[in-house]
Amino acid sequence: MKRFLIFVLLLIIGAIIAAFAVANRHDVSFIVDPFIDRDIAFKVSLPFYVFLFGAAFLGAIGGWIAAWLGQGHWRKAARETHKEAAIWKQEAEKLKRGLEQALPKPGAVPQPQQRALRSIR
Repeated sequence: MKRFLIFVLLLIIGAIIAAFAVANRHDVSFIVDPFIDRDIAFKVSLPFYVFLFGAAFLGAIGGWIAAWLGQGHWRKAARETHKEAAIWKQEAEKLKRGLEQALPKPGAVPQPQQRALRSIR
């Protein structure tokens, strides 16, 4: 059901984009330097929707870059936490190996300890 709703939503958005592109298909000139004569200036003539979609695309990319740069401190904290967790994991494994060596094996028979006899006087 969720996939179907997403498909319907994307279909509606696609229809709106197509209608927008058809309604704004007239050529518009984009002049790079507006301070010189329009006849000799570099200009690009494209349909209006190309400029609008291009601006929206560049805005989305700019927003993605700004968000990525803004979250840098969280990535740094995650790296530091990951390093600290690795150190603690190594320490725990080292202590576990030491404990396994210190305790007798579960199937092994413990050797009786000999005590020194004290003489009674």
